[in-house]
Amino acid sequence: MEIEYLEIESDFLRDNPWKDPYRRRVAVMTTGSKENIPGILYLSGYFSTSLAQLNLDPLSESLKDRVERLFMEKKIGDLALILPDTFTSLGGNQYLDSKAAGLYESFLMRELVPQVREKYRITSLGVMGKSSGGYGALHLGSKYDFQGMAAHSADAYFEYAYLPLFPRVIQTLRRAGNPKEFVEFFWAQQDRKRRDLLDAMMIVGLSAFYSPAEGVELPFEMDTGRVREDVWKHWISLDPVRFLVERKDGLRGKSLYIDVGSRDDFNLQYGNRMIHELLNSWGIPHVYEEFHGGHMNTSYRYDISLVYLFEHLNGELS
Repeated sequence: MEIEYLEIESDFLRDNPWKDPYRRRVAVMTTGSKENIPGILYLSGYFSTSLAQLNLDPLSESLKDRVERLFMEKKIGDLALILPDTFTSLGGNQYLDSKAAGLYESFLMRELVPQVREKYRITSLGVMGKSSGGYGALHLGSKYDFQGMAAHSADAYFEYAYLPLFPRVIQTLRRAGNPKEFVEFFWAQQDRKRRDLLDAMMIVGLSAFYSPAEGVELPFEMDTGRVREDVWKHWISLDPVRFLVERKDGLRGKSLYIDVGSRDDFNLQYGNRMIHELLNSWGIPHVYEEFHGGHMNTSYRYDISLVYLFEHLNGELS
């Protein structure tokens, strides 16, 4: 097991609105051979970075330890696991190109992935992630030349995932004045892991990625709480339950794994059930699993998705 750190200087991120770093680290974990191997791009959830998967967790396995164990158990073979740093001043990433957040989709697909594919002579490529990372896996996996994707608890059906948060965050956001000022307020707090601050920050970040304006445009009015239908319409156009309908032909022939907890804290089980139903109606083979659990502390599910992706990317299953 080896981990190599690369630094990619991104032209697409150079002039991002938040002046976030345009030189980005990516860790590439290889289990054996370092070339002519399948690769898996791992996308982190919100309020995290893929590099954090290498951190020691005394109550669970790090991704490094998990991959190493699966390799020793001969459940996976030689592969490259690609862990990019895509953290932003907004607290996370939805892996889209955004005027208000930055061109992270282009960074990944037009700079990072081509460089890693060439360096390690990647033979086939999959993408996986959880939560926002699961959203990114569905978005990028359905749009680009990935042979496999694994989406854990992916953001889907925004009416249930996000709308319930809107009235809860308005009072917190109003303490700062406007979204940009709230970002400054958030980073000035010492107790920024408070649930009310995290919820408000996530809605600001989602607004930067999903709203059409160049600035951070909230999907509701701050005074009345009324949903702004024009902005909300743009949000839901980026919902997997909607955009996969336009990409169904591009899903054919790809290996697709989806799972979600039956008691997800953000109601994501409903949107994922809808995606499962859509895939069935289109006759697209996939694996869908709904496990007994919530949204947090579910990395043990990677035992299943990593083996699934390796077997399909390596040609052991078709």
